[in-house]
Amino acid sequence: MSIFLPEFNGKYISLFLICALAAVFPKAAPAQSGGAATQVYTVPSGLAFQVDGQTYTQPMSAMWPVGSKHTLWVQPVQSFNGAAYAFNQWVFSAGTLTTNPITVTADPSITQYSAIFGIGYDLSIRFNSCLTCASPGTIMVNSSPIASDQDQYFALGSTVILQAFPNPGWVFAGWTPGPNQLIQGLQDTITMNGPVTAQALFLAALQVTFATSPPGLQVVADHTTIGTPTTLEWGAGSVHSVGAVSPQQDRLSNWWAFSSWSDGGALNHTYNQGNYGETLTATYVPAAHVAFVTSPLNLQLSIDGRTNWPANVFEWGLGETHQILAPSPQTDSQGRTWAFANWSIGGAASQSYTVTSAAAAVVTAVYGPVAQLTVGSSLPGIAVKVDGGADCATPCQVERAVGASVRVSAPASIPRSHADFTGWSVNGAPTGSTGDWTGTLTGVPVNLTAVYRMMNHLATSSDPPGAAAWQIVPPSRDGFYDAATTVNIGVTASPGYRFRAWSGDLSGPAPSGSVSMSAPRSVKALFDPVPYIAPSGVSNAAGVTPQPGVAPGSMISISGSNLAPAAVNGPESPLAQALGGVTVHIGDGLLPLAFVSPSQITAELPTDLPPGPQTLAVSIVGLPDATASFTVARDAPGLYQQTVNNQPYALALHADGSLVTPASPAAAGELISLYGTGFGATSPARPEGFAVPANPPYVVLDPVAVLVGSASLTPESVCAAPGRVGIDLVEFRLPSDAPSAASVSVQVTVNGVGSNVVVLPVK
Repeated sequence: MSIFLPEFNGKYISLFLICALAAVFPKAAPAQSGGAATQVYTVPSGLAFQVDGQTYTQPMSAMWPVGSKHTLWVQPVQSFNGAAYAFNQWVFSAGTLTTNPITVTADPSITQYSAIFGIGYDLSIRFNSCLTCASPGTIMVNSSPIASDQDQYFALGSTVILQAFPNPGWVFAGWTPGPNQLIQGLQDTITMNGPVTAQALFLAALQVTFATSPPGLQVVADHTTIGTPTTLEWGAGSVHSVGAVSPQQDRLSNWWAFSSWSDGGALNHTYNQGNYGETLTATYVPAAHVAFVTSPLNLQLSIDGRTNWPANVFEWGLGETHQILAPSPQTDSQGRTWAFANWSIGGAASQSYTVTSAAAAVVTAVYGPVAQLTVGSSLPGIAVKVDGGADCATPCQVERAVGASVRVSAPASIPRSHADFTGWSVNGAPTGSTGDWTGTLTGVPVNLTAVYRMMNHLATSSDPPGAAAWQIVPPSRDGFYDAATTVNIGVTASPGYRFRAWSGDLSGPAPSGSVSMSAPRSVKALFDPVPYIAPSGVSNAAGVTPQPGVAPGSMISISGSNLAPAAVNGPESPLAQALGGVTVHIGDGLLPLAFVSPSQITAELPTDLPPGPQTLAVSIVGLPDATASFTVARDAPGLYQQTVNNQPYALALHADGSLVTPASPAAAGELISLYGTGFGATSPARPEGFAVPANPPYVVLDPVAVLVGSASLTPESVCAAPGRVGIDLVEFRLPSDAPSAASVSVQVTVNGVGSNVVVLPVK
């Protein structure tokens, strides 16, 4: 792990990093000049390929000498996990190649080669016959017949149509349901989004004969009406539905009602076919014509628990018993209310009716009128009082005898809903009265409404929260508005966001609009995150330093919001110029990147960047650039820190390479190493984006002093840290009379420019 993490001052240092530092920063190999960083991989990943005869199944990365030749090859067809993959082409930055293998020449402008494969999936088609039995049928696969189990491959997203046809002595019993299959009788339409198994079910055919008593009537087999006698072929062990048509007329126009099945089943029941054929007989009895009506006409009746018969006219068998119900009260098509009085045959509103004669019968339910008052309100749920009694929540139904007098009271105001009572309306006509309503009820229904002046609430929000500054005219202290008010709404995007559209009661891409408050309204402003660099967002990666500028060749931190889709650590050397879909550039030059995240980017400044004002830009594909101005200074030193027991300390090493910590403090006279960045130019000039070679030393050019407490020390060496990118190393020896303390202040000055102050435990 690189030491230039997002915030090396202690916020994100992990135990793994401390362990890595304990190994004294393992030295990276010297950078190669003239190298071409190249990656080879397959799409999709996980397929086998060869580079110079070496086989890989995961992406392969290498630093090839410029001009060297290399051979790339893939196995043309590969399959696993029910899928087959066929090689299509090689893709690289300059174009495509369809040959295989290919011989390429290493070039810095070509950073990757990808082998593109097409994918096909296995369709496993299965019959349920034994291996030694004759085929029970034929399955058409896109119009091509097969008669036994087969596996065929089809392209991703393609459609395959299977149709099953039984051979003599067999019946087709359906397809076994499965994902990506549309089953319609004999046809199974399959979408090849993955491996699929299609199972056709064939059963040995048995003969089932349907008959009736008396003969010649109709029955239902598998939802199809058939005459009798009729013989069907059904598969052994299959399940079917059988039913009797009841009532029905014979050829002499006599009515018959179902009585029983020979297998003891109900009128409509499930029939399980055994391993033998049989005859199923439906027995019928003579039926009587029975009609049920109401007085007045067209009110509702319930016959055998059902109120939606096409007509309440039935042909019932002699001796049958049925349940009849006259619901009460009920309202006719003119809105009048009726209550049950009696049946023409006597008895209660709900009773049993038994057919005792074959003669036609008409049974009448007699109703009488009911006076009805419906109390509503313009604000639903308001509780009114009827005749001074208990509260009745609107809409409230009041039923009285014709001629009864009723008094209704409504609350004067509803504080929770910001509504005030303004009067009554009767059947839609205002009465002009704001007191209690009193009326005499007749057989004509009355609709009484308590009218309130409404104040509706306007709810505003943004997604994500905090992305908008709102402008609402007219303003409201509590968000409630008179129902006649029109409210103008506008938003301004907060830094790091761009307005996209409205949702709720506003729509469209313009950041302003208006809503009528005739009802409660909810408005949400939708924003897209865009890169944003905070003011003074370009700083020394080691932390806050006295020098506001940053030095060429140093590691910098770019702070803001939405600077990257996600946190990504880049390779240690060479640093990537694009990381997680993010690039940072000054003019036309791309900066090497060590780390990107939504809130911070760590990058190296170019070593040849001249002092003075500069501007950098952060770019994400599809989003506007975020720019920031900053100052380049010749020297702008910063010292890295580590966190031990939640306390910040200098990132310092003992002479043996172990970390200096409160548990292992520095000793007087000991050689100590400090790590920082921004110490300025080196000789020779440090390589940009590459780890510094171990030899020769890359010596810092400007004079450096180390301040320990009140003492100013001359370091023994100051150079670019070997094996690191943009990191500086200063080695100094503690004086023999160094103070002993848990926290001794340490600062580095370069050419008189001071770094941040860190603390060092000294024993």
